[in-house]
Amino acid sequence: MTSPLLNQYLEAAIEEEPVVRYNKLKRVFEQLYAYPSFLPPIVVDIFVQTIIKQGAKNAFVSAFNNSTRTTIGLNRLKQIQDLPCLIIWGKNDNLIPLEYANMFKNALPSAKYEEIDIAGHAPFVEKTASVYEKLRKFLMEDNHNM
Repeated sequence: MTSPLLNQYLEAAIEEEPVVRYNKLKRVFEQLYAYPSFLPPIVVDIFVQTIIKQGAKNAFVSAFNNSTRTTIGLNRLKQIQDLPCLIIWGKNDNLIPLEYANMFKNALPSAKYEEIDIAGHAPFVEKTASVYEKLRKFLMEDNHNM
């Protein structure tokens, strides 16, 4: 299943005209962030430099199709329910709403859930230090020392 924003992302990624591609990607990325003003231009620049590499557009389209046409059966998550899991979600995610986080939390009741304030779809980019600290704490917990 796709959303208008996800479709815009695909359209921007496969755009052939460089200036148009950059502007479309910038508009999409601004919508993925909790606050558009937080988007550093280098994020768009890095994506553009990556997507123009040989095979990158095909890989992007393939990943897009796979992720939008494949449903994660929540029953499949039961296979990992006994493993230490950390769910990180941006509170202001405009691409995948919070109700999906609740589905993951219900399917993985022993998972630790961390919601990142003032972060959209990519909290690891928007709030790098905060996400890093949550990951560090999670990985340092006693139940992960195997």
